[in-house]
Amino acid sequence: MRARSSVLLGFLPNFLGVSCLSIATLVWSSAAGAQDGGVTCPDTTVRGPYEVTPASGAGGVSVNSYVQVLYGDGYFAPGFDPTGTFELKRCRDLPLLDCEVSGEAVEGRVEVVGDRWLFFVPTGELPPNEPFVGLARGIERDLNFNFRTGGLRDVAPPMFSGLTGGPTTSRVDPTCDGRSGYRVDVRFAPARDDGPAGSLEYLLYLTRGPNLRAPELRARLRNFTTEEVTMAFVLDDEEATGPSCVVVHVVDGVGRVNREMAPACFLPGSGTFFEACAVGAPGGGSGAGAAAFLSLVVVGVLVGRRRRR
Repeated sequence: MRARSSVLLGFLPNFLGVSCLSIATLVWSSAAGAQDGGVTCPDTTVRGPYEVTPASGAGGVSVNSYVQVLYGDGYFAPGFDPTGTFELKRCRDLPLLDCEVSGEAVEGRVEVVGDRWLFFVPTGELPPNEPFVGLARGIERDLNFNFRTGGLRDVAPPMFSGLTGGPTTSRVDPTCDGRSGYRVDVRFAPARDDGPAGSLEYLLYLTRGPNLRAPELRARLRNFTTEEVTMAFVLDDEEATGPSCVVVHVVDGVGRVNREMAPACFLPGSGTFFEACAVGAPGGGSGAGAAAFLSLVVVGVLVGRRRRR
C-alpha cells in the first residue's frame, strides 16, 4: 500500500454553487465540529480517530466507495506522513476476527487532508458482496471497523426534497460550550440514494446572519433512519439579532453532493419566515468560515486519479 500526504487546496471545485453559498461552504472548522447537533459538544480532542465512513457494520456498501476517517482537532500536523496509519483487509470467507490477522490487504492510497481527515482510496473498485475489516491508528486510541460491499456502483447524487416546513426556534440556556440564545431545528425526510443510507451525510450551513462574513457549517449528521430527520444548532444572542438563513446539503458515500435546496430564512424567536435572498460575496472569513471541511474536495481529485490509472 502506497501512502502520501498532501493538502489539496489547489483543487477546490465549486460543488455548492447556489445563490447564498460560495466556495467557503467547503470548509469546516474545529468550532463547527464542536457544534454538532447544536446542543452537544463531542470530545474531538482525543488524539486518534473517532468516526469512519462507510459506517462500521454497514452492508450494501457501493463497490466504488472509498474510506474516510475523522480524527480529533488538529491531529495531523503539516507534512504528516500517514504511512502505517491505516489498513483495509479483504476477508473473503474468513471470520472477521481471523481477517484482522490473515485477511488480504487492499491496495490503495492514503491521503491526509487538512488537520483532521484521512482518506483511503482503493486502487480499483472493491470486490462485490464481500466483508472487509479496517484499522485506523491513533496516538491515544485506534478505531477498528468492518463493512460488507453490495453488488452495485454508486453513480448518482442523493435525491433530497428539502425541509419539512420552515426552521423552528426556541430559547435555550447556556449549552456545554457556554453559549445561550436560540436553538434552531430543521426537519426533513431522509434523502434517497443508490448507495447505502448509512453513508449519507447531512451538512447544515448558516448562510445569512448578523456579522456573518462567509457561510458556516453549523451541524453535520450521518443518519440511518427512515423516519423524519432533525438537525439543530444554537444561535447565540448576538447572532439572533437579525434575519438568518440556512441550507442543507447531502453528500453520499462517494462524495456526490445534492445542492438543490434553496436557503430557508427566518427571524430567530419570532417564527417568521421570508423569501431567501443572496448574501454578499464573503470576505476572507474567520476560522468557522475558512478552515477545513475538505471531504468534498478529495472526492473529485483522489477518485479521479483512481479512474485515470
